[in-house]
Amino acid sequence: MSTIPGNMSEVREEWLFDLLKTEEKFTEDEIESISREPVGEGIGQSGEFNRVEVISRSGKKTNYFLKLRAPLHGIHPVAMRYRMYEKEVRFYRELASQMNVRTPHIVHTDYDEAEERVVLLMEYMDGWSSPDQLTGASHQQTKSALKELTKISAPFWGKTEVVSWLPDFQTDFLRDTIEDMRACETVFFDRFGDDLSISREDFSRMVEAWPTILDKLSEGTLTFTHYDYRVENLFFSQDSSQVAVIDWQLIAAVRPSWDFAYLLGTNIETNERRKYEQEYIDLYLSELKEQNIDYSEGQLREDMKWTLLGISTIPVIGGANFDASNERSFELFKTMAQRHFEMIADYDALSVI
Repeated sequence: MSTIPGNMSEVREEWLFDLLKTEEKFTEDEIESISREPVGEGIGQSGEFNRVEVISRSGKKTNYFLKLRAPLHGIHPVAMRYRMYEKEVRFYRELASQMNVRTPHIVHTDYDEAEERVVLLMEYMDGWSSPDQLTGASHQQTKSALKELTKISAPFWGKTEVVSWLPDFQTDFLRDTIEDMRACETVFFDRFGDDLSISREDFSRMVEAWPTILDKLSEGTLTFTHYDYRVENLFFSQDSSQVAVIDWQLIAAVRPSWDFAYLLGTNIETNERRKYEQEYIDLYLSELKEQNIDYSEGQLREDMKWTLLGISTIPVIGGANFDASNERSFELFKTMAQRHFEMIADYDALSVI
């Protein structure tokens, strides 16, 4: 039987105490009490969340973030198929230390594939804030996020094979997106089609071209990709100059520009994105150059036609599988899809298929 709780109702104070007592800060100032409360609604797209408050004997309070698997009736089956839990655990255990990227301090992480359970206990980002994706990122937040993004892309640029377990679009379960896109096409378009700039005919043409799209995303130079680099997976310092990145469940080896296109295409109001787009491109390429990555604007724009098409998996598969009773999720996927397909039109991405 797994020692990892299946949901928050199975979490026991004794279990948390055993995990936390090894923290250096509690070796002399021992734990007095532990309490928990849901973060937001307590359940998100990728898991179940609690804030854990620890009070030491001196009266000092420290907060931690506890994350368990997603509810079984929601996106959990998708998370298992796409190895989301396993990849996030392996990222923190094996890769985080190889990147100059700010991530939360990890107290404990574990994954039980047989029991389909996962746990992450980590630093709670007190004093930092995560923007509302519906509102969109500010100009300063976007610039800071792009600077941090290059620290993710650069270390494994053109050498993703050194991470043997990192999937690409030739990996079986990512090839499964071919069937997933077809299966989700009707549900997604029925839910959101009236609010999108893409026609049903063009949408169906994109779905039918999915095998070609995946092949193109696997060609040439590949790099480590966060894959879900959106503002609600980023925490900003009070002046927005520093960024901490969370939620590494979807990491993959993909043609460059995926994270760049995803950040701009789903996290910024469309007119705002158009206003500053050239500035963002110049900044991103300049920051890459400082890390000895030679990537031209022409190549970026060419790659983006394919990555923009590929990114459609996130609003389409996610938008067809979320709990329809969750109003927040409905608005989020609708807004993401609207912005995304407007950017596809701006880049004339459908012209390549």
